Amino acid sequence: MRLQHWMKRETSGLAFTTLEIVAEEERQGHHVCVREPSGNVLYGSPFSGDEYDVDLIHSQFPISQYANGKPRFLFCHGEPLSSVGNGVSMKAILDLAPLCDAFICMRKEEHAYWSMIKRTYCVPKGLDLNLFKPLPATSAEKLSGAPAVLYMEHWRGQRNPLPLIVAMRKVWQEYPEARLHLYNCTDQKMYTTFSALVKDCKLWPFVRSLQGPVKPLEVNALLNRCDIVVSCLHPLYARSIESLAAGKAFLCPGYTDPEYPWHCELEPESMAKAIIDIWESGCGKFDFRGWAEKKHDIAETVRQCTAIYQRYVGQTSLAVTA
Repeated sequence: MRLQHWMKRETSGLAFTTLEIVAEEERQGHHVCVREPSGNVLYGSPFSGDEYDVDLIHSQFPISQYANGKPRFLFCHGEPLSSVGNGVSMKAILDLAPLCDAFICMRKEEHAYWSMIKRTYCVPKGLDLNLFKPLPATSAEKLSGAPAVLYMEHWRGQRNPLPLIVAMRKVWQEYPEARLHLYNCTDQKMYTTFSALVKDCKLWPFVRSLQGPVKPLEVNALLNRCDIVVSCLHPLYARSIESLAAGKAFLCPGYTDPEYPWHCELEPESMAKAIIDIWESGCGKFDFRGWAEKKHDIAETVRQCTAIYQRYVGQTSLAVTA
């Protein structure tokens, strides 16, 4: 198929997910192009005019394409509550909904929200398993700690590691070698606040890293240096599932798959207990990589998406012929 993606240039989980989808589409033999609404090409080769099959909207859609007659799908990358909370995303989605044939979401827990607005298909939230993978133990020095716990979500607003820090204090009291490593803090005010918290509350015995942005190509190497990756997202989960593909334990209050062995609430006591349970019974025994291959393979995501597109392309062709 000929797949035209639309995405504003940005550094975000949305952008990384989109580019992983596009790379897999190419591997499966599709012709792809990612363009900004302004027309700038971000990836691939541009199509000649409207000689493509579908419009795939990730962020924004140019007015010039409103009447091109192509089937259109909007990817619901964001979490519904934060889409309302940031004051921008939900309104933009509502504005685009009448122009789209359907939405595509990647977590079944959010399907009810989006399907209220537009017909919504749910596909697996996949990862590029070629990019995120286990590395030899000799490839990089392990982060300190037993366990070495890593937080690497994008920090913003209520999306921060405060509950995890409180939880890790309890873990440290039971396992004095436990260490917490906080990465990917990109906001200076947030960095200043947490630096003061660590210093003033004397948390430095177990909070051993407070670092800024992680470059995309360095994410897999960082994941391979820890024992457990923890996210504080709730009620859904996001990009930290990359840890599973890297063969590392993952814990998140919003990751609620009933087949996954470890769950917790967004509350320090619950998070501390789950971290200890993983350390005592899970690390090195559970096949985290196998779980990612079963549940989060980007190849399956693309296969299911393509089947959806083909259904609508056939309908469009019939309508034009009639």
